[in-house]
Amino acid sequence: MDRLENNTPTPSPKQNIPDGWAVNGHCPACGVVGLKVTHLPDIADYLSCQKCEISFEVENGGRYIRLKYIPDTLEFVDAILHNRWVEASKLSGIIAKHRPVVPEKRASDQPPVELSNDDIWNRAYRMYRLGNKPKMIQLMLVQSGLNQEQSDVIFMKLKKISEEDARQQNKKFLTVAGLAFLFIFLIAGSWLYMSGNLPVFLGLVTVTPAPTQSANQPSAVSMLLKIIPAEVQPDIMNLPDTKVEEKKGPGAAACPATSKSAAELFGGEPEFWKRDMEQFPSWQMITAGDAVTVGVPTGMTAGYVDNETFTLLSVHGPATIHNVNFLVITCD
Repeated sequence: MDRLENNTPTPSPKQNIPDGWAVNGHCPACGVVGLKVTHLPDIADYLSCQKCEISFEVENGGRYIRLKYIPDTLEFVDAILHNRWVEASKLSGIIAKHRPVVPEKRASDQPPVELSNDDIWNRAYRMYRLGNKPKMIQLMLVQSGLNQEQSDVIFMKLKKISEEDARQQNKKFLTVAGLAFLFIFLIAGSWLYMSGNLPVFLGLVTVTPAPTQSANQPSAVSMLLKIIPAEVQPDIMNLPDTKVEEKKGPGAAACPATSKSAAELFGGEPEFWKRDMEQFPSWQMITAGDAVTVGVPTGMTAGYVDNETFTLLSVHGPATIHNVNFLVITCD
């Protein structure tokens, strides 16, 4: 059922769904003919069923779908289908298999159920945890009949939660990435100590200086690279410039469990990736050889060392980082 459990590459959603698919398509959950396609800028298109109220993305060039919104009536499969790609033909069977055995009441015997503010908020929060952005959730709620004032209130609450999540991700990144970056220089520092060059690097021993201008003093990184012999240095002086493409990367995904699944999700080779669970769930990638292109999934944060400036930078997914050698991705 789950593509993530089969050690296959994570599917990517189809960005542009033809309107004809909505007119002639069948709902994979209830089978009704006639769906609604939603086009939003910078976000993959998705289909919605007006009868059972599910919304889902379609795999690009494949037969899998991923639910974006699970209505309250199908809440019993929320844990099973959360952020999972499943075959469209098997969705109705999964729902039928896990549906609780309770006496059904005819809709004609029941008055229309009016959702409370708490119910609406719980629905919106579940959508956010499925990986939807606050603005998109607001639009989906308005499309489902919620008035503008209520949707604005929910949007502001979700925006605050999103900003706090981003701050927490940054905090995790600074802790984990800082330790990983420090590790790189500890390796070089160990060589300095063993070779007797540490006092030179720290300025405790005077060496014959070459004539220089005071305005062009070398940085600590430059001094470190000049002192260490070429055969000991990592090849960081000849690495290509690091480039970042924001809002272009993998969709929301679970934190990988193995180095192989990390390489399949993020990129690079499995041996590049090392998991760190001591402080925060994260994956570290360090390679002194060829630079790597890394995809940062939606909702995750990556910290990386820029190959040109040697500064520590961060980016929130979805994003793609080209030509990176030292990187940490935090995920829940």
